[in-house]
Amino acid sequence: MTDKALQELLDKQALQELVIRYCRAVDRADGELFLTCYHPDGYDEHGPYSGSPAEMLAKLKKTTMNPRNVTVQHAISNSIFEIQGDVAYGETYFQTRRPGEDGELSMSVGRYVDKFERRNGEWRIAYRRCIMDYGRKGTNAKEFVQGSRDRNDPSYARS
Repeated sequence: MTDKALQELLDKQALQELVIRYCRAVDRADGELFLTCYHPDGYDEHGPYSGSPAEMLAKLKKTTMNPRNVTVQHAISNSIFEIQGDVAYGETYFQTRRPGEDGELSMSVGRYVDKFERRNGEWRIAYRRCIMDYGRKGTNAKEFVQGSRDRNDPSYARS
């Protein structure tokens, strides 16, 4: 194995752990951990919540990350990362589950389409687009970036 191949494996593992850390931060309502997932000048298009990491956190603390609200659980599955030096692009499938007001479990599924940057040796999210393929009750999937089943899908963009 070459040093370059080994570094690529280490980078992909770091990116996978970053995506998992984001989910943990939201599910545990840990704002401090949430902010470690993004560069301070990062941006997130997340349906009705688009903005800087600090702006996203302020909005999420009123909703999803409000500890008085019901539990939310993120589960991630397929992830693919393309590394180009200190920039990487990724697509990660997610599923969120939360008990509804009627006691029924509601679920949403979608993808995080990310641009990551390594700065000072640390990978963080520079730009995230959340694509909602299916939204639970009370979630309007049309408020989110829309995907497509062809090469026009945002996961193919490299900018």
